[in-house]
Amino acid sequence: MVPAHETWDLELFLLGFGQKNVEFFTPGEQEENLKTNYWQKENLFTAFKWLEKTNQMNPENIPHALILNSALFLDDNNKLFVQSVKKHKDLKNIPLIAVSPVRDNRINDIDLMQLGLDDHYIGEVNTKKLEERIDFITQFKKDYEPKIELKEEKSEYIIPLPKRLFDIAVSSTLILLLSPVLLVIAALVKFGSKGDVIYKSKRIGTGYQGFYFLKFRSMYQDADKRLADIQHLNRYNTNGGEENKSEMTFMKFENDPRITTVGRFIRKTSLDELPQLFNVLRGEMSIVGNRPLPLYEAEQLTKDSWAKRFLAPAGITGLWQVSPDGKDTMSVEQRIGLDIEYADNFSFLKDIQILAKTPLAMIQKGE
Repeated sequence: MVPAHETWDLELFLLGFGQKNVEFFTPGEQEENLKTNYWQKENLFTAFKWLEKTNQMNPENIPHALILNSALFLDDNNKLFVQSVKKHKDLKNIPLIAVSPVRDNRINDIDLMQLGLDDHYIGEVNTKKLEERIDFITQFKKDYEPKIELKEEKSEYIIPLPKRLFDIAVSSTLILLLSPVLLVIAALVKFGSKGDVIYKSKRIGTGYQGFYFLKFRSMYQDADKRLADIQHLNRYNTNGGEENKSEMTFMKFENDPRITTVGRFIRKTSLDELPQLFNVLRGEMSIVGNRPLPLYEAEQLTKDSWAKRFLAPAGITGLWQVSPDGKDTMSVEQRIGLDIEYADNFSFLKDIQILAKTPLAMIQKGE
């Protein structure tokens, strides 16, 4: 990664903040090198005009990043600012980062990502980590955004009408026929351990569009908080330690201690996936497609041609799930390769072939 600036001399343009309601901190002496310009008026139209004028006078004076108070986007009028910056030929490569001084349940990562923000921080911001993030975003925009723009029309993928009608027919029929099974599993999950019956997870699907992915809960309530403690069990961590953690894209754990007794059974039989039929019925997924990914995984697939796997429908089952090579032992590269193959060649006939292989693939060897 080539840094966007050679020395630790980060200049930010802050929008929608008072002088004291956002805090940057870095242990050590480097903090004094952080330069911030505040825009006291929460008029983003005026701010955009200032950026345009600054760019015309001297492009080198453009700040390294725009830091925006996420509360600004509770007003729909302010969303035009992000669209204007991202469409401007000279300003579109500036990283746009939202900061929430305090947690606000009205604001979530998926909405901000769909709007076009590059990242979102809550509370205090560590400027050293912020600098590294800005460097990464800047370099990514410089190297790969032209490639993505060439495929912009295709990235606005809409499920073809025959495929959508097939999805509606299959999902609604299965929901009706399996309703007794759904009720039994819901009861087992409810009385098996504390927590909600349905686990909702933020996922990224077609064209980087976010939605809430539904599954029967198969883990204990504090499972997400214990993720860092079990990284050594990740099948995709080939080094078996922490040194490679930043390069890991997918996560799948051996003998995951966070899984409940009921959860172990419904995972092994893939019954925990049944609520995704409602995702299909709502049009967020298709029966067959590429698996939608959690935010932390999708974020790492914005590099080079790997992003192409998002130019296909998100699905419950797909090439990866029915692969004869063994989905539990497949490498990251092999899995993404299958996703890209499906994105390039998916068809109704191919979907039928994948569906025919899915029942055997449902009984997993692992967890």
